[in-house]
Amino acid sequence: MKEEALNIVIGTVRSMEKVEGTDTLFLVKIDAGDTVYQIATSLASFYSEPELIGKQVPIKIDVEPRKIRGVLSNARFIAVMGSNKEPVLLVPQSRVDDGSLVM
Repeated sequence: MKEEALNIVIGTVRSMEKVEGTDTLFLVKIDAGDTVYQIATSLASFYSEPELIGKQVPIKIDVEPRKIRGVLSNARFIAVMGSNKEPVLLVPQSRVDDGSLVM
């Protein structure tokens, strides 16, 4: 079986801060080993800072960087829609190296 490059890696959430002048937009920084990515997202409004900081999450890294409300976003979270219509982050069942490729 040939593997396809999903360009999804595991990274650890290092910080999250509310984007000034917005109600639900957060800038989340994720350490993926060799690179720190930042994601401007409203998804973080569903999680408290203690729930996210230090958590390992999968992120899509082959996205076109873009500015959202004045901040650069250069990756995307991988999540699913929960039964209560709120996003649920996918997480590894055990700790892995930051930058590990999702297959």
